[in-house]
Amino acid sequence: MVRAISNDNDPTADVRSEFTPTSATAMLPLVRRIAADMLQLSRSIAAQQEQLREIDRLPETIEHADYQEELSDIRGSLAEDEKRLDDCQRELIALGVQAHVPFDGAVDFPSILNRRRVQLCWMPDDERVEYWHELGQAPRDRQKIGKQQFGVSSHN
Repeated sequence: MVRAISNDNDPTADVRSEFTPTSATAMLPLVRRIAADMLQLSRSIAAQQEQLREIDRLPETIEHADYQEELSDIRGSLAEDEKRLDDCQRELIALGVQAHVPFDGAVDFPSILNRRRVQLCWMPDDERVEYWHELGQAPRDRQKIGKQQFGVSSHN
């Protein structure tokens, strides 16, 4: 007897059906835009965090009004960028996909291969979704989709 994989006890379980390479590739125009925004925001956040660390190392920053104003501006901008990054993450989740953490541009699409859950994996330089990896594996461990693995040609 074959049963569908589900987790009715998990309220965060994805209600969307699993993706095929073809259905995942069809979503790439939107996923690409969201991932590009996330990469830009991630870089901005990292740069602002580094800027804050540099300013904090300067002994005269504690009492100097100009530094305090700059710190306030950077912290405000950082908070806005972190919120926007979180919003992008929620957008991907609403689509049924998920970004790798820490975000490196890779996005996973839940799928089924040989009756087990796997992730189809897309990276920004990929033209289409044509790689997969086991749950919990990093994008560097992904494998090219074989011609018969997901019931479709790897070039669909």
